[in-house]
Amino acid sequence: MTHHRRQRRSRAALLALVVSAAAAPALEAQSDPGAEVRYRLRTSVELVLVPVTVKDGQGNLVTGLQRDDFQLLENGEEQPIRYFSVDPFPLSAVILVDEVLNDAARKTLRETLPVLASAFSPEDEFALLAFDVYPREELAFTRDPDQLRQLIARWSQTDGGATPPRVGITGGPMTAGPRINTLPVGPGVPNTLPQARRAAKSIHDAIFAAGMALRAREHGRRRIIFILSDGLNSRLDIHDFKETRDLLLAESVSVYAIGLENARFALGTTVLHDYARVTGGDVYAPMTQAALADALAAITEQARYQYTLVYAARPAPAGREYRRIEVRVRRSGLKLHARHGYFAGLPLD
Repeated sequence: MTHHRRQRRSRAALLALVVSAAAAPALEAQSDPGAEVRYRLRTSVELVLVPVTVKDGQGNLVTGLQRDDFQLLENGEEQPIRYFSVDPFPLSAVILVDEVLNDAARKTLRETLPVLASAFSPEDEFALLAFDVYPREELAFTRDPDQLRQLIARWSQTDGGATPPRVGITGGPMTAGPRINTLPVGPGVPNTLPQARRAAKSIHDAIFAAGMALRAREHGRRRIIFILSDGLNSRLDIHDFKETRDLLLAESVSVYAIGLENARFALGTTVLHDYARVTGGDVYAPMTQAALADALAAITEQARYQYTLVYAARPAPAGREYRRIEVRVRRSGLKLHARHGYFAGLPLD
């Protein structure tokens, strides 16, 4: 058996176990002889899957670590690591593209975006949303990189100072038109938001929309958001940071941000740094076009090749409960990226 096949079987076995622990009790009726065991497991424990990225002091990915190199804590109490994997996982990714950028940042972004089309593997799926005040779906989920290339090519044909054209919109909750306080703005109703569209953007709402899109994707895939932005946010958001963060944690979504033309990114003071930190993602602040291309490739590699730690959590006493997660490594000089917590008990509405 080839190494590739062993990897796929190992990953499939881990996914089957984790998914079975989160699946409905209908498993009890299956003819599979292991179904009863999995059903009993589901009724007694909740398995928590924690992807972890490890880097050295130079920012390079660290491979070769074993289960005993890690320590996992929930609310300060150490948890036995029940399952451990180093196998790559397929990605479900939403690419979020900021439309409110200065001319230099927009030019750099358009010239570098084609790198994304070759950054995904055949097993990955991806969608693209553009946002200013409102997020809009430009490309529905697909595994076909040619669709992404065609979209990017249409964008590159526009004038360098113009925003990308609205293409590929087929309707849905993100294309229903302007809304104020969740109410649609109809004909004859005054709307003050269009004047703000050229200078404002709603990052919380864009990330929330991406999280909702990922919520419907199949389990057993890394759910990630790539956001390319200067990190500046307006006060026009319908959703706030806490609400959006809770959705991301409940759905195991990690945020990877690439900063464009903003000194605040280098200082680590944008809201995108906060999203990346709490969800186990990462932030890149490339200063040149070549560095931006490298960052796009590095993010997909980092998201796919992570250590996967799984532990059994105690049942939630009632309702829904947030629990802190801390991952440590028993080697000095290494930096970890892992989500800060999860919600036990009832799912989000």
